[in-house]
Amino acid sequence: MHVLSWDALVAAFAIAAAVSDLRWHRIPRSFNLFGFAIGLLFHAVYGQFLETLQAAFVAFAVGLILFSIGAIGGGDVKLMTALGAMLGLHPWLRAMLFAIFAAAVMSLVQVVGHGLVRQTLRNMGQVLLNLVRGGLVAHPVVNVKNPAMLRTPFGAAAAFGVLVVLLKL
Repeated sequence: MHVLSWDALVAAFAIAAAVSDLRWHRIPRSFNLFGFAIGLLFHAVYGQFLETLQAAFVAFAVGLILFSIGAIGGGDVKLMTALGAMLGLHPWLRAMLFAIFAAAVMSLVQVVGHGLVRQTLRNMGQVLLNLVRGGLVAHPVVNVKNPAMLRTPFGAAAAFGVLVVLLKL
């Protein structure tokens, strides 16, 4: 498969994940498993398989830590892992840096738009205190599973990061 075709497939995968996250607030497990499997298969055939395994492992580990503290959901962990398998380690790291930036901007817009700046700062303090006192465990109230909390669709932020990396912007 030509690299440009692979990049187009990865971009389409990331965009589809973003649409799913924006529309239904979830990214299906089967979708992420497909991305993971196709990423491993592509790199097994065209090279960099060990780097891909390393990327998927690092992505899963980072995602699992974020999941354990209640920052992201399970679909986001699987999406990060699939993107690691599809991109490889160094492109995945760059994509996630851009994704984190995009998620921060999206969150800031939501917080300001809903007039929740003070409450968000208090929540951040509670989460940090919870991490210091209890380690890598989710705050009992301020976490992604609480439907009362504002949530930023990480799939959309991840798609932004992937597109920036693939388009070499």
